[in-house]
Amino acid sequence: MSFSDESPKMASGSSSSLAPTGSLWPVLAQQTGRYNVSKRVQPSHSIIEPGMFLSSRDIVPDSPRYLPEQWSPHVHPEGQIYFSRSIALRVVTDSYMYTPSIAEKVTYWVSNIEKRAADRGFVLSETVELYIQIDDEDCNYYLADHATHTIFWLDEYETSELGLLPVVSSSHLKLALEEQYWSHVENHSMHFGGLPTKSINDLILVFSHAIGDHMTSPSSTFPYDVDECQTFLTLLNNSRAHIHEGHITTVVARLWSMITMSRFYTHHGEEQARLSRDTPILVDNDNEIRWTERVISLVTFKSSTTYLKSLNQIWTDHFVYAMDWNPFMARCIRGWQTTFQSALSILLLHVLLLFFPVLPELLVISAALLFASMVTSVLLVYRHEGLETGGAPVAHAYLTRVCSKRFKFQLVALAFSLPKTFYLLGLITFFLHGIFLINGALSSNLSIGCLAVVVVLVVAFQCATSQSRLPRLRFSQLYPRFLKSKAQESDSIV
Repeated sequence: MSFSDESPKMASGSSSSLAPTGSLWPVLAQQTGRYNVSKRVQPSHSIIEPGMFLSSRDIVPDSPRYLPEQWSPHVHPEGQIYFSRSIALRVVTDSYMYTPSIAEKVTYWVSNIEKRAADRGFVLSETVELYIQIDDEDCNYYLADHATHTIFWLDEYETSELGLLPVVSSSHLKLALEEQYWSHVENHSMHFGGLPTKSINDLILVFSHAIGDHMTSPSSTFPYDVDECQTFLTLLNNSRAHIHEGHITTVVARLWSMITMSRFYTHHGEEQARLSRDTPILVDNDNEIRWTERVISLVTFKSSTTYLKSLNQIWTDHFVYAMDWNPFMARCIRGWQTTFQSALSILLLHVLLLFFPVLPELLVISAALLFASMVTSVLLVYRHEGLETGGAPVAHAYLTRVCSKRFKFQLVALAFSLPKTFYLLGLITFFLHGIFLINGALSSNLSIGCLAVVVVLVVAFQCATSQSRLPRLRFSQLYPRFLKSKAQESDSIV
């Protein structure tokens, strides 16, 4: 959303004939397109003059580069150049001010915003910093306050207009804006003298608590695991004496941005905070069809249930943790690979049956099912290769894409369980073929006895290892129920 009609009026009232004719637009610190490649360059060979960069030379032969008064260039540790103004209202911009036309537009829009702030009665203290970005004739902007650790604008906007997520309170909204503030500091860290020591001390306390929380709780909501926290804690302790350096400021600001984002999603400090990462706290607006879940579970011998439960826990309130996703996807890939190997082994056993009197129908069905298990295993491994190390951003993008509005993750769980389902069906068919072979080689009574022994062993194994047990009905429980029913029958007769 652009500003109201006042922007064109101010543009037309400017004394500069080169005043931009565009509008002023709000932007978030994370939406400036910093990592987009806007221009490609073509390197070429150059002449190295004698003593070209000799330290005793006062002037380095190069085309002169001019900046407006009080403006200076800075190079971010990642290599991006940006420019800052140190007088009056402090200003930073990523726009390339060595280009004269860009510098003129920057100067114009800074004056425009200063006038607009004065007309609105804003008192912009020394802690406030303006960010602007030239976009052809338009200008994107926000203001950052180093005292309150937030960003703001000069007009009123809905969170949806700015690309922010819905909130539950003003303090929750402040967390969203604080995340943007830390991204601003991370991207422009070389010009203002660094952060106060308290910012790194507080960060050390946060990571120290996170280590203890992870070690004593299996469902901590902190976004980094114990090993990562320990690494960051060592880095921060070694950097305390250098907090005023821009390189350390960049790291500290990035960590604060991640922690603030995590606090926003966990509703840190709100009436109902998320204290466990697998516990939903948001109203569930999904209209998921539930009856299909039982059907899919029955068809897949309950193998889909495990996948479905894990996916639903990982995707709690549409938020995913890398520490949950990476091990889950690694287990899935290992499981598909193991199923492939098992199916291949059973398929090779079919060769031995060619030396016995066989039922070709069962043999073909068994081989087809095992082959289907192998094919689906290969397809699933190929499709999900690399996702086990992709982390939270890749996991979030994947789960957003595959989550169905009507079935949620039921179809995904079905697809994940297909290799094992086909394998079990092929194995059952293979054993049936073996039973027919035994029946043909032995007498009927002996065959039935062998089959009964196998069935008893399978049932005993299932009862011993299954999490869900069959209900046990004892006579001591049945007898009182029988007497109670008899008493009720007598009362009804009376």
